[in-house]
Amino acid sequence: VSSTNQEGARIVTEIFGDRAFNYAKPPSLIKNLLDQATKSNDIIFDFFAGSGTTGQAVLELNAEDGGQRRYILCSSTEATSKEPDKNVCRDVCAERMRRVSAGYAAKPGFSPEQGGEFTYLQLDKITPADLPFEATAKHAGELLSLRLTHTLKPLQETAVQHIARSADCDILFCAQVDEASIAVLADWAQTNGVARIAVY
Repeated sequence: VSSTNQEGARIVTEIFGDRAFNYAKPPSLIKNLLDQATKSNDIIFDFFAGSGTTGQAVLELNAEDGGQRRYILCSSTEATSKEPDKNVCRDVCAERMRRVSAGYAAKPGFSPEQGGEFTYLQLDKITPADLPFEATAKHAGELLSLRLTHTLKPLQETAVQHIARSADCDILFCAQVDEASIAVLADWAQTNGVARIAVY
């Protein structure tokens, strides 16, 4: 396979049915570079993710060599006056990773062990002075989940949420403190068969 922009354009067309992104990098080139420059359990960070070629290359390389590389793809919203609602990260990159992970054009998908699960996260920029006014419980819960589990589970509409289990301890996130949430916390250990709870 030739590592050309034509390869990148052809693959984007196979995934989306049209040319959803111009000048996509060729996956074979990126996969070759990752094969040479990474170990099987590295985290690959692409600051300029574009259409998501790096994520696809990570999945394909993991499938070939049994690696468990993970990827973080970053992109800014590329809205223009002509297309104010177009968000390349959400509409192209994340959608490409969904389709590639599930399988496309008669190609198989990827298992969670190969990296075939991902979370789309939109970051908010909050200045330190505005933190008390703009930060929400949702922000805190997502950051806690990322820090402790390296995954982002959707937060439920409940006051107490399970984030992770570590040995005999459940790690919980309490979005609000009231009588109902205190009652849930008081019963948690016995109800869920753990010796301890850690509450954020």
